[in-house]
Amino acid sequence: MIGNLRLSTTVAWRLKVRVTRMWRSIDRYGQTVAINLIFVDELAGRIHARIPAENINMLENLFIEGETYHVRNFVVRQYGAMHTERCFRNDVYIQMFNMTQIFPTGVVEHIPHHVFQFTELSAIINAALEASHLIDVVGVMEEVHPILTYTNKYNQQKSSIKFTIKDITGLAEVLFHDELAQSFQQGVNDAHQHPIIVIISSCKANFIQGEPKLSNLSATRFFINHDHEAVDDLRNAVRLANWRMN
Repeated sequence: MIGNLRLSTTVAWRLKVRVTRMWRSIDRYGQTVAINLIFVDELAGRIHARIPAENINMLENLFIEGETYHVRNFVVRQYGAMHTERCFRNDVYIQMFNMTQIFPTGVVEHIPHHVFQFTELSAIINAALEASHLIDVVGVMEEVHPILTYTNKYNQQKSSIKFTIKDITGLAEVLFHDELAQSFQQGVNDAHQHPIIVIISSCKANFIQGEPKLSNLSATRFFINHDHEAVDDLRNAVRLANWRMN
């Protein structure tokens, strides 16, 4: 199990996990320096895993996002002080290498497709001050601005969308950029249930013009009206608040 992983000289670890997310780490020259994955096990434990550049050609295509695998022979490493964009508050991560073995398990229903650990919106100032890891939030969408398209100083086409979410503790302004901005706008347009409740996983809390706000990085994903108890609880709280007001 993920919870049993420890720093050790051994590489003889074995896990049965679902890959809930994959994304690339790109350097400033546009080169891929790593493939990142989030592994989840049957106890809803989760951990960040990494394929370094020298092993991408061998290992990347063995994984499909959403599928389950036996993963054997890997290194458990500790995050360094410079790792300020870790996906959650874990001290360690998995590094795969040329001896790592990956075997598909077939259909496994009891491993969750997504696991979240939510931060209340009133606490994002603390996350912004700490700045050590990304956070998960859930909120009712209060306002969404039209998507903006512009050209930056490097003559690159960019886009962004700004919106506000609210939970029972407070409000937060969110800014999504580029592809995530485009897909979020499409998701909002396609939503049938209102009010829209959005989960944002692995978003960055930082200070923009002195105010704590949320933004996306390569690891960030959003889920609109997702089938999750936190969404149901927040929707019920909204209904109760509206009923009391009436």
